[in-house]
Amino acid sequence: MPAIHPFRAVRYAASRPVSLGRLIAPPYDAISPAYRDELAARSPHNVVHVILGKELPGDGPEENKYVRAARALQSWRDEGAVRQDPVPALYPVEQSFTGPDGRPLARRGLIACVPLHDYREGVVLPHEATLSAPKLDRLELLRHVQANLSPIFGLYEDDRREAHDALAEAIASAGDPIAQAGTDDGTHHRLWRVEDPETIASLQRLLAPRRVLIADGHHRYESAIAYRDLVDREHPGLPASAGHRFIMMTLCSMADPGLVIFPTHRLVHGVQGFRLPVFLEELARYFEVETLLEDLRRPAGRAWAVSKLADHAGKSTTFLMVSAEDKKGRILTLRDDASFAGVSLPANVTVRDLDVTALHDVILRHLLGLRSDDQDHLRYEMDAGEVVSRTLSGEYQLGFLVNPTPMWQVAAVAESGETMPQKSTFFYPKLASGLTIRLISEPLP
Repeated sequence: MPAIHPFRAVRYAASRPVSLGRLIAPPYDAISPAYRDELAARSPHNVVHVILGKELPGDGPEENKYVRAARALQSWRDEGAVRQDPVPALYPVEQSFTGPDGRPLARRGLIACVPLHDYREGVVLPHEATLSAPKLDRLELLRHVQANLSPIFGLYEDDRREAHDALAEAIASAGDPIAQAGTDDGTHHRLWRVEDPETIASLQRLLAPRRVLIADGHHRYESAIAYRDLVDREHPGLPASAGHRFIMMTLCSMADPGLVIFPTHRLVHGVQGFRLPVFLEELARYFEVETLLEDLRRPAGRAWAVSKLADHAGKSTTFLMVSAEDKKGRILTLRDDASFAGVSLPANVTVRDLDVTALHDVILRHLLGLRSDDQDHLRYEMDAGEVVSRTLSGEYQLGFLVNPTPMWQVAAVAESGETMPQKSTFFYPKLASGLTIRLISEPLP
């Protein structure tokens, strides 16, 4: 792992659950336009005003959403709505939530300042492919705001739970949380501050030999790399401690019992000339197709269909397909005897064995002619119920429900130097934006 460093976080002056809950938000890419407006209406100081500004009529180089974001953050600092901690610290964070099986869970991480490393160095590893437009957007925001507003979510191997246990000890010795907040997804966030030099040094020693797998925040991380390189070209000779060489990251042990991965489902619309009978014939060349008799319009029918899909998790490459044309659900299971001649598949066997690879490469790209970044025809959705409802309503032509990608496959892909298709994983819950902010203009102490 790159060496971790304490930093002086900028934090909201409000620290109680109700007041702080009105000010923080999910990461920008988990916020719909309607939810963005709802968050913005809660407070003029909600962090969404900075992380996800709106384009307005008349915007141009001198006045735009990035300029407004920088102005908002500076005004909050001037007003005292946010304040910078007086001394550098590490910040343990805990998220308590309800798991997919209804059990209460808690996931802990350590918010720290981490040096930026190119992927080729093998210190920080990606697991998902990225798109150019979101990276350009985040780069512009970074250039203007000069701050890390949302931490990257990084994972590290911890088979003997040494670092996980050390973090628990650091939290116990830190006393009461310095901030608490609840978010709309039902997650309760608690934040601590660790200033003790011996505790910081102990955590640094434990984490130093470990590599980091990016769980969430690929676009923001790669934008920070681009910004680092831009600054180095424009201002050569800056010291190694310069703030643009680092990023704020929440580090979590892969041994944490609260580490949960949810699936991200797919919705398809606007495919010209689509005919369900012809598509089913084409699917049968690659998949066993089982048409379900249950009525998906009934809650019990939906629950049964989703449980049928879950039965295949870890055993076979299987999807649940919902069709708007005949309102039926179908279980699609990849055939062992299928010939993939003419289908472009990844050369790497680890990536080729992923459920989402078969969905993207065989169904979406080969049979439907779509790209993974085709925003005109493809939508990603975490809520299985939404996929079924919006497909049955006719809003979408097809819905594809997938099983979650297991953690071992995520790690195996990253270790192989490959990446998964976009939106292959959804680590739940999302980290909060605004709990801690790091000013990149400030060098390391």
